[in-house]
Amino acid sequence: MSAARAADLPIDIHIHTHLFENGTYTLQAKAKSGWLGDTIHAQTVFKIEHRDGLAAKVSSLLAEAGTPPVFAGDCDSSYYPYDETAATPWFDRPDADEHIAALLRSGEISGTEASALRQFVKDGLMILEDVIDDALVDAVNAEIEDAIERKYQNYEFGTSQRIEHLHLHYPNMRKLWLDRRHLRLADLVFNARARPCQTLTYVFGSQQDAHQDTVHLTPFPAGYMCGIWIALQDICANSGELVVYPGSHREPRIYLNGTGCNKVRSDWSEFGAKIVPKYQEMSARYTPFVYRPKKGTVLIWHENLLHAGSVRLDQSLPRRSVVIHAFADGAIGYYDSTGIAASAVPFTEIAAFAGN
Repeated sequence: MSAARAADLPIDIHIHTHLFENGTYTLQAKAKSGWLGDTIHAQTVFKIEHRDGLAAKVSSLLAEAGTPPVFAGDCDSSYYPYDETAATPWFDRPDADEHIAALLRSGEISGTEASALRQFVKDGLMILEDVIDDALVDAVNAEIEDAIERKYQNYEFGTSQRIEHLHLHYPNMRKLWLDRRHLRLADLVFNARARPCQTLTYVFGSQQDAHQDTVHLTPFPAGYMCGIWIALQDICANSGELVVYPGSHREPRIYLNGTGCNKVRSDWSEFGAKIVPKYQEMSARYTPFVYRPKKGTVLIWHENLLHAGSVRLDQSLPRRSVVIHAFADGAIGYYDSTGIAASAVPFTEIAAFAGN
């Protein structure tokens, strides 16, 4: 919730719902303006419906760490006991291969899925071809054409600009966003239901520097966020292809706390000066893999995997793709780089879409 300040800046108040019992709550906030002497009021009503599993583990960890139930200001990694290993995901544990073998023996996964999960553990990514059918991809591409024509979000054709949240306005993009064919894979990674939080659509390559998603889409516990990259065309050379750095997910996670870098408001220059060089140093230790998938191929990456957009050597070549980021149900999500709380599709909607 936010309350307006005298200078028209918001006061963000965050609630750790994991620390509350199930039920309906009313939160009232009151702040005193030192400039005008006004008292500012805000109120919100929220309902909590916890589910077992990861949420229960997170609740216990927060309580043991003394994490505040309610706080004002930026979301930050300092609130969370990242050193605790009780909720470390299976794929970051030494017995990860045993977990996969058990799923395979029980018939819960196929041989193809087992191979993909092994690749995820080893390389920090999995690649599966022919996941999304041409008909849905073509329908999504038609919606992208409409967004381009309408200059959605002031999009300029030919640039590396990304188009955000098309799933909020176009039904086929939303259908892709919630498609069980890729979300099942994310469910298997999390050992929990994956809840998508956004779509980023690229007509041309991003040309983005190598980076971890950790600081931008930040889960607690660590590991419970993934990126889902879907090819909307056959990707060709010199188009500004996606580049991934297999094995780099084992590098230390970078959070802003302790780096001397302030939260980003609008100017990313300090982040570029203090954080990006750390990614450059890390990526230099790995062999980059230039990714040229076929239409409908899905790549899922570990929250901490280094990845980038290569230089668009041929500016005329498109690189149509959509990136979906998802948090695990029961995890906490926030954007450490900006201090903003994350949001994800309601569990009720994704459960209804999945038919259970």
